Amino acid sequence: MPQAKKQKTVHDSGVFLEESGSESSDSAFETVRTHKNDKEKGAKSKNNSTDETQSNKPANPAPYDYVCIPHPFFDVEDRNWLNWTLDPDAYIEDELEVFEKLYKPIDDKFRKDGVFKAPPSKFPEHKWVMMWDAWLKVDLLGRKAKYCDPDGFGMELYQDWQGWGVQEILENMLIEFDESFRANDDRIEKMWSVVSAVGLWMNCDENIDALTNNEDGKTTCELFGVLGCALLTVLATIEAAGELKPDSRFLDLTLGISYYLELSHDLPAYGIEGECVAWRKEAVNYFKKGKLDPEKGTYTTKLRIEKLSKVGNFDGDDGDYKETNGLVEEVMTGMTSSERLQAERLQAEKATANPVGSSAANPVMIPEDDDANKENENPEATGDKAVSSLPTSNGKRKRGLSDAENVKDTNNGKKDPWHWNEKFNAYKERQGETLGGEKYDITKMTRADRAATSFTGKDPLAKIPVKYLKENLLDKA
Repeated sequence: MPQAKKQKTVHDSGVFLEESGSESSDSAFETVRTHKNDKEKGAKSKNNSTDETQSNKPANPAPYDYVCIPHPFFDVEDRNWLNWTLDPDAYIEDELEVFEKLYKPIDDKFRKDGVFKAPPSKFPEHKWVMMWDAWLKVDLLGRKAKYCDPDGFGMELYQDWQGWGVQEILENMLIEFDESFRANDDRIEKMWSVVSAVGLWMNCDENIDALTNNEDGKTTCELFGVLGCALLTVLATIEAAGELKPDSRFLDLTLGISYYLELSHDLPAYGIEGECVAWRKEAVNYFKKGKLDPEKGTYTTKLRIEKLSKVGNFDGDDGDYKETNGLVEEVMTGMTSSERLQAERLQAEKATANPVGSSAANPVMIPEDDDANKENENPEATGDKAVSSLPTSNGKRKRGLSDAENVKDTNNGKKDPWHWNEKFNAYKERQGETLGGEKYDITKMTRADRAATSFTGKDPLAKIPVKYLKENLLDKA
């Protein structure tokens, strides 16, 4: 039996594509992205004419244009994980083997066909899309998270340093979301860019593990609650704009919600439960009201939605793995366990030879959905009105009013139905001066401080110019 599922981890997964060249440093793990000034210097040939390669290079998309992005590794890993239940013989235990056999062929074709950065209309079958501005955020967040990992630099710092760093990065993104919430121009695009970027980034590498394993559990729990509030806030804004629909101009609307259902599905197993994850059912309600297609989300979206539709958000009975396993089978195959067993019996009766044996004789269980063990059953029927009435300024919903009327009534006319302003300000006040910043960014430390905590007694970034470190141009394998 595979170990209980933890967050997705693999390096060099192809999620982040380098667009520009890089200069290798003397370190085995460092490269530096080409600096913009270096590009300008290299753009001229010896005869002072524009370099042909540079001149023919297409311009970057506009910030809120949609582009095709790589298929994330975590989604392929999730598909392999479900094979453990649906087809145990197809399950691959070794993560590197998953990468080589399942992910690499997908990524090789993606690169060969030139899908990256192409407009979605050119590759309509490729569902992995994102605003260009959001993709640049994902790329930067991926680097910033690595800048907080002492092991990657050969340094000895506090055990929870990386977790505190991820918390700091997430707080910085919530600060940016708050600024977008108050923006006058491109307000929805700016909010969605932050939310979609954070959703994808949090599912990649070891970000959730680092965050949930730090010693500040109370802050971590509250942080996930504020993050969920940001998601609901932008979804309410998208709905008010008439874009909560299958043909929304936000082409990654389904993917964006599914990122959050995926990153939060096992948070109760880490002790993050109750109000900190109450937003998940509301996100599912928005998904249903928008009549969004789970097939356009991550591989596990349908399963996550079905499960959250049947359970609450609070801690409950201890461990009904059988029910979880049965739900996986029903959602992913369209048959309950009893129906599948009956079909297998009929097939066995028709066989002329003794059957070799089926997977029904060797049932398995999925422990990754530990939230089932932490949540009470609450099978509310939502029907067509999937989204519950929006809360008023005192946190209560007025009965008899439509959602639009509730929005108008909220906070004396301010369109903040999920109380983002109140919740973020409360979190900001509790954190005080420690909110956000770059305190745990190793590349922003002084050379003397890095040397003092290095295993070698030397600054591991001694040969990297300070200007590159300041501009976050360091790439790490």
